[in-house]
Amino acid sequence: MNRVGLVSILAAAVTLAAAPASAAELLLNGDFSAGLDNWTSYTTERGTIGDIPALGSAAQTATFDVTGTGAQTALWLNAGDAVGPFGTSQQGGGVSQTFTSGAGTATFSADFAAWTRVSGAIAGGIFSVLLDGVVQDTFDVGALAQLVTERGVLEFTTDLTAGLHTLSLQVTRPYAPARGVYAQYFTNVSLDFTPAAVPEPAALALFGLGVAGIAAMRRRRAA
Repeated sequence: MNRVGLVSILAAAVTLAAAPASAAELLLNGDFSAGLDNWTSYTTERGTIGDIPALGSAAQTATFDVTGTGAQTALWLNAGDAVGPFGTSQQGGGVSQTFTSGAGTATFSADFAAWTRVSGAIAGGIFSVLLDGVVQDTFDVGALAQLVTERGVLEFTTDLTAGLHTLSLQVTRPYAPARGVYAQYFTNVSLDFTPAAVPEPAALALFGLGVAGIAAMRRRRAA
């Protein structure tokens, strides 16, 4: 057998013997059953997200039928521009969580809902998920009818490098919210991680022996 054929066979053996990758959840408290544990509130430059609109206000949790299947615990935001000038830029905020991962593939999903108790709402909110500050998926609810719930799902799949990463859930609007007028919700937040396959030690040893054998063949031919 020539060297090319032997190397190809050994490489295939290493690939087939790669350790099976097991999926794992990277985020903690994605259903907000523990309140805002593991999550940190943040706002944009002029943003507000609290029940009482104010710069630097914090997110809360509440019970709401986010998915249409029954009430559940969820992140609750009342997002908008706290100071104006209104209608000029998207303001609000959300929550973030920093996590550590290895190299591999991550798949994200989260249920969201928007609701308002007033008529003639101009903007229900732009719902976004960001990874390391980069928007991965977004949805603009648009105008909201009074007491009508708009529901949806944010999702994405991406490759992760090993190290620290930050995931953020965010809602922005260009107008000021009144107290408790708007309600934006997130729940069932998940970032499922599948690590890159790692060759089994036995396969690596086999490949090493094969390379050594090829080297020996070359030396014999040279002699």
